[in-house]
Amino acid sequence: MIIMMGPVGVGKSVQGQLLAEKISYNWFSVGHFLRENASEFAQAKLAAGILFSDQEVIDIIDSQIGETITNETILDGFPRTLFQAQWLINLHKNHKINIEAVIVLLADENVLLGRLLSRGRQDDSEEVIKERIKTYTTATQPIIDWLKNQDIYVGEIEGVGDLEEISQQIVKNIEKYAHKG
Repeated sequence: MIIMMGPVGVGKSVQGQLLAEKISYNWFSVGHFLRENASEFAQAKLAAGILFSDQEVIDIIDSQIGETITNETILDGFPRTLFQAQWLINLHKNHKINIEAVIVLLADENVLLGRLLSRGRQDDSEEVIKERIKTYTTATQPIIDWLKNQDIYVGEIEGVGDLEEISQQIVKNIEKYAHKG
C-alpha cells in the first residue's frame, strides 16, 4: 500500500491515479468514496468542508480493507489525523496491511487556492478551501513527522509543475526507498 498525502488541491488524486496505472495498483480515495456513497447529511458536511470524525472514516476504511483496499492500493486522503495514522500503523505492525511508502505532495497555499477555485466543484468556495487548508496544516501536517518515525518511507515531493515529471519523481522515490513487504 502506498499512501498519498498533501493538502486539498495539491494533486493527490491525479497523481494517485497515474501511479496506480504505472505500477498496476488500484486507487482508493476517501473523498471520492464519500462523494459517491455518502448520505444527504454526509453530502452537506462535505459541501461545508467539515471533516468526518476519526471513527466515521476509520469505519469506512476498515469496511474496505480486503475488498477495495489491499496491499496493492494507492490510498488517497487517509490518514488525516494522528489517531487515524496510529490506527493504520497498528494494522501495518500487526501484518494486516503492508505500507510501502507515504508520498506527501507539497504546494504553496495560493497555488492551491487558484487550482481549487478553477475546478468548479460545489464544495470549493474560497471560505471552504481556506478552512480545509487550515485543517490540513493543523491536523494532518503534524502526523507526517510522526509517520517518519514509524520505519516507513515518507517522501516529500513538489506537487506543482508538469504532471508527468511529478509522476516520475513519485515512481523514482518509491522504487528507491519504499519497503516492500
